[in-house]
Order: sequence, then structure tokens, then C-alpha cells
Amino acid sequence: MIGIMDWGIGGLTVYKAMRNRGLTTDVLYFSDSGATPYGKLSKESLRERFFPIAEFFGKRGVTHVLVGCHSASSALEPDPETALESFGRVSFESIIPAAVRIACRSKSRSLGVIGGERTIQSGVYAAALQTLGKHLSFCAAQPLSAFVEAGDLDSPAVEAEVRKVLGSLGPIDALLIACTHYPALAPLFAKVSPTLELLDPGDEMTASLHEEGASGLEFFTTGNRNASARAARLAFGIEIGSLDR
Repeated sequence: MIGIMDWGIGGLTVYKAMRNRGLTTDVLYFSDSGATPYGKLSKESLRERFFPIAEFFGKRGVTHVLVGCHSASSALEPDPETALESFGRVSFESIIPAAVRIACRSKSRSLGVIGGERTIQSGVYAAALQTLGKHLSFCAAQPLSAFVEAGDLDSPAVEAEVRKVLGSLGPIDALLIACTHYPALAPLFAKVSPTLELLDPGDEMTASLHEEGASGLEFFTTGNRNASARAARLAFGIEIGSLDR
């Protein structure tokens, strides 16, 4: 069994990528939506969250966790060779190296990067991408994750926010989606900017995983499970059940 964590349902992007690859690995998913959105927390506060989350996974026998959240990943200090950092017996794998790899493969000349406030303000992508020879622009698009958590993918309000975000980036030909919530809005980004190349690291993060298990999904949340179930169904077409735990 492998673990996936995120503040909310965004990490289901990584889960969905696993299933699209045909991987049958059992997954234990942890959503921390009962906490302050990770994009609004300091690095120190985020690192403190990893200790109880590691305890949660460790008690259930999970020792390897994919961190679907870019904000949480920005607070890790992983070994650059393995992209892992351990808290006790549990190792957490950052999504940032996967995002950097797909950005490096893109033939774009002008690259925009959007993510939560914490992700953008950390400067982690500015530092990692500065040697690519591309024109880079960044935008904290925090409100978009709230729309996805609410299951709102196509209202006039969310479309207006997408237009605002893209407008703030200036002319770009590729967009690195540095928040696992935002891929749910890919059709809307394509509608607003049809020629824009969308770079989603979810699939890249799962490339090295192997098949095992029976494709089970256990979903736990510190927030409202009914709200998470509705959002997971509307945003990603994934059923997690709606009984609070």
C-alpha cells in the first residue's frame, strides 16, 4: 500500500494518474482539509503538520507517501537525489522534482507557474527553473483550489478567476500547474487559452510506481467527509463514499 497526502482532494490528481497508468497499487489517502489551507501556512507550521500525519500513516503500515500538495512539498527538505524526506519510519516524496522534470522537457519559451501562496512565495520553482533559459512568470492562484474543493469547475465566477490569473502572467505559451487541485480546471484553461500547453506533474510523479495490490482506495480526512466526497465526484469523477469518519 502507498500513501497520498494533500490538504484536500487535490492529491486525487495523483491517484487518478496512477489508475490511468493501470497501476493496481492500494492507496491510503489523507486529506487535511480540517486544517488551515497549506498555501497559507509558514514553512515551520507545515513541517509541524508532517509529524502527526507520519504517525497516521505509520500506524497503518504505510512507509512511503506521495505528497500531492506543492505547498507541503515546498516545506520539505528532501535529499536532491531521492526527493524524499523521512519523519520517523515514514518517508514523504515531494511532487516538486516531477514538476521540474516536465517543465524542463517543455519546448516553451515563456513559462507561467501558478500555485498556492505558500508555493509561489517559497521561491522553490523560481530557483529550480531559472537555468532553463525561459521567460518565467509566477502567480499565486489560491482561490482556484477553493472552487475545486466546492466542486465548481465552470461557473462564471471561476472562469473570471482563471482569466484574471492568466492575465496576470502576461504572454506565455506553457503553464506549469503547481497545485494538484488545478488540473480539474484544465478544460476551463483550454477554453480561455486554447493554444496554451498545460504541464501537470501528477502523471510524472507516478511513473516509477509498480503494480501491486487490488486497486483499493481508503480515504481519510480531518475535514468534512461529505463535502470531500461531493468535491471528489464532481472534480475528478472519483467516489470515496460520504460517511464521516
